[in-house]
Amino acid sequence: MFANVLNSTTAKKSTSLPRVAGPAATYQAAMIPGGPQPITRSEILASAQKLLNVPYVWGGTSATGLDCSAFVSKAWGVSRQTTDTLSSVAQPISKDELQAGDALNLTTAKDPEGDGHIRLFDRWANAEHTRMYVYEETPPRSIHHVINWDPSYTPMRRTNVIDG
Repeated sequence: MFANVLNSTTAKKSTSLPRVAGPAATYQAAMIPGGPQPITRSEILASAQKLLNVPYVWGGTSATGLDCSAFVSKAWGVSRQTTDTLSSVAQPISKDELQAGDALNLTTAKDPEGDGHIRLFDRWANAEHTRMYVYEETPPRSIHHVINWDPSYTPMRRTNVIDG
């Protein structure tokens, strides 16, 4: 029975549809066995949205207070990372590859103050890619706002991110 259905389906003449330009290129993170569970970009942004207005607390890891790296760790659904350990769950990417849910990382070694900082990229705010919307945990609380591109931050993509 199934063979008959299959044969009748494949025997039908295909109808040509007009060609349409494909979607813009997207860059998916490497799928690494044993890495963090796969997560979609929309899940990352939804998590970041839920964490808005949480007070900033240095070293904080709970809903009563987070620091910047705990905010990104929670949004990414990974164990607690710092700006210096983020590379265990993410890889550096180029500015041109940035997509929603990627991070902008300033390690303690690159930070003139020695503290480090990390932000979650949402989208570009202008066509020139000099301004962007980011989610970040910063005193006094987590916010979503527009900032200027800062080349001292390294764009990073979480391992096992999938589009969607």
